[in-house]
Amino acid sequence: MLSRLVARPFPRIVGLSLAFTAAVVMLTGCVRARADLTVSGDFKVSGTMIAATVPASPDDHGPQLSIPSDLGEEVMVQPYSADGYVGTQLSFSDLEFDQFTTLVGGSSAASSNYQLLLRRVGDLVYFTGSVDLRTVPADHSDVELKMTFPAGVTSATGSVDDDTVTWNPKPGSITSLSATSDLSTLATASWMRWSVLVAALLVGSVLVISVLALRAHRRSLRVRRR
Repeated sequence: MLSRLVARPFPRIVGLSLAFTAAVVMLTGCVRARADLTVSGDFKVSGTMIAATVPASPDDHGPQLSIPSDLGEEVMVQPYSADGYVGTQLSFSDLEFDQFTTLVGGSSAASSNYQLLLRRVGDLVYFTGSVDLRTVPADHSDVELKMTFPAGVTSATGSVDDDTVTWNPKPGSITSLSATSDLSTLATASWMRWSVLVAALLVGSVLVISVLALRAHRRSLRVRRR
């Protein structure tokens, strides 16, 4: 589960350093760690995060994540149970970066096995990181990270589908993560939409004026004939 975020105050750079972590027991047991995150064009973060394990006993409810009290209204915490895994699911929408920092910093015990970094430089959004699953048995891992960017993905080490990149780190190894998104395409798309809208309005105005002029001309002809 994501557990740590650090902002770097570089000029025109907005940085997030995340640790997608799980409890120590997850390193030797069956682990499910999933994150589905979306970064918006105005740099807010929405998504869900899941940390779960296969229960060792009927009383084992898996990793129990808590959230800071000041985010109680922004983040939904609910029990997770699916496919024999139990744990916790966090859901949130349109969190500011500082709120997201508070959330991931206080939601789980830290681990260095998962490191993620998301930052913006000019019109580019960079995502880099690594997932260390060297201590996880091959048949005990269900780890997936999805990252959706506000514009097209120009490069990525994961599987790309439109603006979304998906990684499925393999147990027994360290997986490097990286992706780049070009935000300048947002401005181009916005300009094109406005151009189409303005053109449509102009065409509509010309049609209306033409119809009114034609009607006025016909009325004038009828008056003259009388």
